[in-house]
Amino acid sequence: MRQKRMRTVTNFYIVNLAVADLLVTVCCSWVHLVDDLTEGWVLGAFFCKVNSFAQVVSLVASVFTLSLIAFDRFYGIVFALKAHMMERKAKGSLFCVWSCAIAVGCPILISRNLHVRVWLDHVERWCDDGWPIHSNTADPTSRRIYYTFVAIVLYVFPMLVMTFTYTIILWKLNSTAMPGETIEREVILQARMKRKVVIMLVSILFVFGICWLPYLISLLYSEYKSSDELSPWFYDLKFCAQYLADSNAALNPVIYVGFNENFRNGLRDTMRCMQKRNPEEIMMRRNNSAYQSTSVTNL
Repeated sequence: MRQKRMRTVTNFYIVNLAVADLLVTVCCSWVHLVDDLTEGWVLGAFFCKVNSFAQVVSLVASVFTLSLIAFDRFYGIVFALKAHMMERKAKGSLFCVWSCAIAVGCPILISRNLHVRVWLDHVERWCDDGWPIHSNTADPTSRRIYYTFVAIVLYVFPMLVMTFTYTIILWKLNSTAMPGETIEREVILQARMKRKVVIMLVSILFVFGICWLPYLISLLYSEYKSSDELSPWFYDLKFCAQYLADSNAALNPVIYVGFNENFRNGLRDTMRCMQKRNPEEIMMRRNNSAYQSTSVTNL
């Protein structure tokens, strides 16, 4: 973001999405690996709470950020004259995203605990939620309501809304140029750049949906089934779904770099920051990228 041309609303949202991905990498991925390779929970009470809390916060922050990106592109392309409304509210909206994400994750932070059971020959430790139990049916109603809320309201519904939004955006972009209409070269270039940006964002949304959907399905399935009813194949499925969800944090940077030349150039500059560089070559590359960028998207 040191380059002025990169300081756009969409780019700030993408950086926020990258922060959510980094949260998964730092607090979740390696914790799951250690848990799978060891017997019992060996990482203590702190990571017992932080691991699940960070995963919920990352999921909610990612969904809300993707929603903001969708609305930003919707206003920027469908209602171009109202695009500045989103720009003025960008910082406040990011604050709301993380506030809501932390609020949604707080029940996990409170209820998640390290449990210890002492046997004659060993000590058993495991990490699990300690939700209130319904007094009449002995059914973990509160826990089921919470995870259903996270899966349906904070994942399925936003994904449907964003899918509809990007469908309208793509339709608008494809219907802009009418047959026989004379369009200036700059306008054509802007339309192409907008289309590339939307394709990149749709790819991010698609990969996010594919990576997280199996995990949420397995989570809800285990919540509405007792442990005795779960088949052995379910644990293999949950294992794969967990790492597929974690892989989303690694796939997003590949999409950023693969779809956008400005990100590739910025990555090259960052990787060469400790080496001697040719100032004229760097300036020429930046000028070329700036020429290909538009004032609306500038990704």
